[in-house]
Amino acid sequence: MGGVPAPDWLASDSAREALAGLDRRMREAVAASDPALWAMATALQRRGGKRIRPALLLVAAEFGADRPAHLLDAAAALELLHLASLYHDDVMDRAVTRRHGPSVNAEWGEPAAVVAGTFLLARAIALLAALDDRYGREAAAAMVALCTGQLRETENAFHTGLTETEHLDIVAGKTATLFELPCRLGALLAGAPAGTVAALAGYGHDLGVAFQLTDDALDVQGSYAALGKRPLTDVREGIYTMSVLRLLARDTPGSARVRELLEVRDPTPAELAEVAEVVVASGTVDDVLAEARERAGRAARRLEPLPPGPARDSLVRLADYAVTRAG
Repeated sequence: MGGVPAPDWLASDSAREALAGLDRRMREAVAASDPALWAMATALQRRGGKRIRPALLLVAAEFGADRPAHLLDAAAALELLHLASLYHDDVMDRAVTRRHGPSVNAEWGEPAAVVAGTFLLARAIALLAALDDRYGREAAAAMVALCTGQLRETENAFHTGLTETEHLDIVAGKTATLFELPCRLGALLAGAPAGTVAALAGYGHDLGVAFQLTDDALDVQGSYAALGKRPLTDVREGIYTMSVLRLLARDTPGSARVRELLEVRDPTPAELAEVAEVVVASGTVDDVLAEARERAGRAARRLEPLPPGPARDSLVRLADYAVTRAG
């Protein structure tokens, strides 16, 4: 299992150097004597991934004066938490693909995928346990927010009347939490001032929302190559994204037609394609992408009080990447 190349947005040499050891540390953390558990626990890790959350933690730590010994452990824990959330998310969504291959639940079954995801969560907690209790509490609070967001999303499946405010509240818990946490945790571990911690946490929150809004748009008009999974996966499972909800809130023939198509619990590929066609033609996808760009810009502006250098440059470039990957 080889390492994952450092992302293009990462301008910090020290963060790149630290990130090079991430996959080895993750493999050590999830070592299992059972071959099947090992295969399931490392399935998504072996396919790569963006490694955004551990990179965020490493970059955020550069804004503090300390260089904690357990920084790589914390970075590995963040990626394992993210992977665990994907395992559970795919079970809840009945997703069949992830990262250009079969999802763990599609390959091994839903019960096994839940066990593997919980195993990853336990290993992440074990890494965080080596840190001060304060950091463990930060991670625990974030996981509660994430689980709450995931549950609210499930509770609102097939809810065509979900408001944009309600959708954004779900996004804040389900997605933005795991962008904010590495920024906050990295800064705290490195002893950064309170103002710096707050600025980085705010950046992470807005960045996470920008990422999710872009994903919302890509789910409607994206390709398998861009997503690593089938387009319209969310819509198929009754998880209506911002562009769909925005159209449904209108009183137009297009919204009426989409509402009619969404009432079909097992839509055909042709029906899903029509949903995408009507939503894109309505202009709401472009509106959501514009909102994602605004959120990314807000995230970048939060960094203005921080000292210039490779760390801040990295975060600004990541905010741009969050929305330009849709192009």
